[in-house]
Amino acid sequence: MKLSGEFYGWRLISVLWLIYFINIGFVFYGSSVVNTFMVLEMGFDRKTLGGGFALFHYMSGLSAPLAAFIINRKGIRTVLTLGSLLLMTGAVLMATAVSSPLTFFLVYGPVMGMGLGLGSVLAVQTGATLWFERKRALAMSVVLTASGIGAVVAAPSLGLLIATLSGNWRIAWLIVAALCLVSACVSILFVRNRPSDLGQVPDGGAPDIAGEQLGTPPRPVVHRTARIWTRNEALKTPALWLIFAGIVGYFVPFMFCVTHGIIHLMDNGLSQATASLSLGLLTLFSIVGRLLGGFFGDRVEPRLLGGASLLLLLVGVLACMIAHDTLFMVIYALCMGIGFGCAFVIMPTLIGNYYGAAAFASIVGILAPLYTLFSASSPFVGGIIYDVSGSYQAAFIFVAVFCIAGSCAIFCAREPG
Repeated sequence: MKLSGEFYGWRLISVLWLIYFINIGFVFYGSSVVNTFMVLEMGFDRKTLGGGFALFHYMSGLSAPLAAFIINRKGIRTVLTLGSLLLMTGAVLMATAVSSPLTFFLVYGPVMGMGLGLGSVLAVQTGATLWFERKRALAMSVVLTASGIGAVVAAPSLGLLIATLSGNWRIAWLIVAALCLVSACVSILFVRNRPSDLGQVPDGGAPDIAGEQLGTPPRPVVHRTARIWTRNEALKTPALWLIFAGIVGYFVPFMFCVTHGIIHLMDNGLSQATASLSLGLLTLFSIVGRLLGGFFGDRVEPRLLGGASLLLLLVGVLACMIAHDTLFMVIYALCMGIGFGCAFVIMPTLIGNYYGAAAFASIVGILAPLYTLFSASSPFVGGIIYDVSGSYQAAFIFVAVFCIAGSCAIFCAREPG
């Protein structure tokens, strides 16, 4: 593709948004709908459904080092293409080969889990980090809204489709496969790995307007490293592990509440319709949180925004714990959604700002399997606590501690020397 001097970064963000929208929306969120119909038709027990999702989630996180290796060697276009093709293959196998719990585990876990790990969040976060510096948080927030919007669009669309097809969930998987093929084609045709490939620089090299108007060099309000870090150097800094604690601090309560929140609200006396509405509201508010993170993340030190986001998420956890009416349900969805959405943008932005674009994929590739172990385990641990105690109260207190610890860690995560 021959370009004029027009900066390609925002066009790339729109391309990455579409790929992420398909791969996360229709595979991650959509599969929860499709697999529900599958379980009902084939008579699988709930442990099979939950175990398959846990394996899928684990594999998506554990494949992050491989994704980072491919990004560093071949670029984000290659890893997005491979991930999308693997998802397409997995979706076809889900439609044609799954006939038992074993085949479900083998396809949905390793094949689709690895496909999602290669073809989703690490690659799009790396793209935003490589192409933007001054507007990194804004670019990150825009591309990461795709998962929230994908959840709102894909799950009900696939549910309606399957209902229209009299429960034929296999056709739904074939449609998902076709969409993943679209992702692969878009990746090949339109993804560019880094600005230098097109003779460009991050942010398009646009001057800082505020600095020009004042006639003086702009004073940075957000720390962005000028040092070229390596992965091993970054892993030795306390700041990185404080950021890791912050990531765990928002993923653990979020995964727990998404899994157990609806049934807990019903236990507290809310109707099924009202309790179910909480998940839709949470998803919508998470989109708002991502946009807020992008708007303020380039204007306010992200470390402060990240710590505040986790405190807001803590309010959401406590509101869910005591919610006996619609008001507290809305407070839960509002605080949990905005807190999670903002933190979801701020944490990768903080890593990019502290350690630079060159080391970003390698660093996140090491961290992702670790925080995935925490996040994927939190619903399971929460369920055990409920089975033992007969209540979710201790589980809510347990995840609230993660919010508090994560918030303190992020507030303390000052830029590395």
